Parts: sequence; structure tokens; C-alpha cells
Amino acid sequence: MRRDLLLINPWIYDFAAYDLWIKPLGLLYLASLLRENGYQVTYLDCLNMSDPLMQEYMARHHIHLRRKPDGSGQFFKTFLKKPDPVQDIPRRYGRYGIPIDIFNQRLRQAPRPEAVLITSMMTYWYPGVAKAIELVRDY
Repeated sequence: MRRDLLLINPWIYDFAAYDLWIKPLGLLYLASLLRENGYQVTYLDCLNMSDPLMQEYMARHHIHLRRKPDGSGQFFKTFLKKPDPVQDIPRRYGRYGIPIDIFNQRLRQAPRPEAVLITSMMTYWYPGVAKAIELVRDY
């Protein structure tokens, strides 16, 4: 019997974010241990700017992100309304990472999981976790 799990590295909701090789090391270690113990693991990384669907999206919309050969660089940003507690901050707020449509497409391609594990790199990036949970529940 297959034991499918879905592991998610969610979006960053913030005023600024830059990819300096930001990877969820704990979640990746956990994925490795789960695989070694017979689980089928699907990893959905909302910050993966190299995802083929993301590359197609950027080409189709003529979006060019400044990325370096070492893998660091800009994230794609979707501008959003600022939450009430940060209304006075004179910066543009947004969601960094793949568009929601690509997330949903990747979710539909994954085997139906027995459980979903979601991480967060920073506590105050909880809106990305909440959005991932909302979308997984709707799935």
C-alpha cells in the first residue's frame, strides 16, 4: 500500500524578499527520512523560480527576474493589499513565489496525500502557511 505525503514550502508574504539560497532544510531532511521509511513524498515548493510551469508563466507574461548563476536572485512578487497592522509602512506588500494557479496545478498533479506537512521559515510569514492550508483544504 502506498503512503503518500505532501510536503509544502509556502510563499513569503512580506514587503521584501530575496533568494539567497533559502531552502527549508528541516523539511528536506524530514522528506529524506520519510522516503527512507517507505513513504511516497511529493514536495511542492512555492519559492521555486525554476519550476518549469513558472518558467512557462514568466515567458508567456514577458517577466524577467534577475537571477544569478549560483541560484540566488529575485522572487516573483504578486502585489497584495497590506494587512491592517502594517498599513502605515510606506512599502508595497506582496506574496513572493509561484502564482496561485501554478500551486493549484501542481496540487492537482500530486497523488492524493494521507497527510500534508507545511513549514515556515519565519513565524511572521504565517500568511503563506495559512494560504497553503486554505488551498489544500479546498483540494
